[in-house]
Amino acid sequence: MARSAAAARLSRRAQCAAFASATASAPLQAASPPPPSVGAPIVVVAFGGNALLKRGEPLTMEVQQRNAKTAAAAVRQLVDAGYSVCCTHGNGPQVGMLALQDPTARLEVLDAETEGQLGFLLELELANALQHRQVAALLTQVVVDPGDEAFQHPRKQVGPRYSKQEAEQMARDKGWAAGIITVCCGGGGIPVAVDGRGMRRGVEAVVDKDEASALLGIKLKADWLLMLTDAGAIYDPSGWPREQRPIPSPVKAGQLQMSFASGSMAPKVAAACRFVTATGGKAAVGSIGDALHILQGRAGTVIEA
Repeated sequence: MARSAAAARLSRRAQCAAFASATASAPLQAASPPPPSVGAPIVVVAFGGNALLKRGEPLTMEVQQRNAKTAAAAVRQLVDAGYSVCCTHGNGPQVGMLALQDPTARLEVLDAETEGQLGFLLELELANALQHRQVAALLTQVVVDPGDEAFQHPRKQVGPRYSKQEAEQMARDKGWAAGIITVCCGGGGIPVAVDGRGMRRGVEAVVDKDEASALLGIKLKADWLLMLTDAGAIYDPSGWPREQRPIPSPVKAGQLQMSFASGSMAPKVAAACRFVTATGGKAAVGSIGDALHILQGRAGTVIEA
């Protein structure tokens, strides 16, 4: 009986191994577009919390998966147009719900939970939308300064240099041009501090997702930082909310010295300005349904250095 059960288990394992081998190899044999070259323009797509859960929607898995599917469709447009894409996402509604469920939970642990949850949903729908490309969702730790005054005044932010030849070699060595679409820095990343011995520890904080996306774009030397939300553009704050007047686009970073809402548009504007100033690339804010049109200058607000 024991032998029979063992044999059955081995048989099932063999069947599973054969199935896994077949399913893993079959898609790779199908004709598919080549991965982007090393010189393909890089776009960091930052999905705002309201892009994955629109205002007024219930915080259910079905709703979030539907919105992740919409997000994946937007990324598909960019990939089909020849862009190399890396995605980040917000987590405000999700981490808030978890904090209410367990007031004793540490924020960095909740950050990790939501990064895994939302990263899984985005990875799932991106893989469905882009079956010819690999997709990887990564739990991302972001180093923060324990002495930062932001711990006393909660707001939310951190940063080697390489020659062009070194950067291109790193891209080849690390497979950055392999066409893998990554999902990372979810909710701004998991905040950690590094002590004098180089040891890391989690700290109770939430990193601003827009600042983390800008930092990611800077370190990747991305061409674009595309922040997608439920707003169609950056609106002139002087008329808000009585009237919605989009700021003329494109706009220079130095012209955005206005008082935007601190909890929503202000961090996006600050992140956009930081990115374009550091890289010379372009940043943009707009609706999730207009992703490709924004890069083409036909929608949203584009910020330049």
